[in-house]
Amino acid sequence: MQAKALNGMAIVSLQEGTRLGRVHAALFDLSTRQLEALSVHGDAGSFMVPFAQIEQIGSDAITVSSSQVTQTPSTGGVFDALLGLDALSKLKVVDQAGTHLGTINEIEFDPASGQVTQLIAHKGGVLGLGGTSTPLDARAILMVGPELVTVTTSVPPPGC
Repeated sequence: MQAKALNGMAIVSLQEGTRLGRVHAALFDLSTRQLEALSVHGDAGSFMVPFAQIEQIGSDAITVSSSQVTQTPSTGGVFDALLGLDALSKLKVVDQAGTHLGTINEIEFDPASGQVTQLIAHKGGVLGLGGTSTPLDARAILMVGPELVTVTTSVPPPGC
């Protein structure tokens, strides 16, 4: 599943039978290659849903057992180190040979486990048109720093 597909999805409480809010951002820890939480905007304000508390990610909504699984974001909290796709798209992707592959354009993950399966690096083009996209298996990630994601090309690309 693509991370962008989560944006705007409803978070539904199975116990209360209510929509708690809509996904604002999927938050990742690329060092562990994991979707860790969802940032959600609801009528009562913003909150986080840890991935471990998600019952199911469906085609139209994401279900949680109850509103009790939500957490209020706080400065210095566990969610501070996580990055959304907006922040990740600013990171340059460079392979071990020093070749700039582009910036992160998309992240694919397994909706059942939250495990990141693939990064798509994109470079070139104008206004999102044209350019080159490079799919990278998540196992190719060597390090995630404040400016760069370094990858190895010794891991075959997805689908090979």
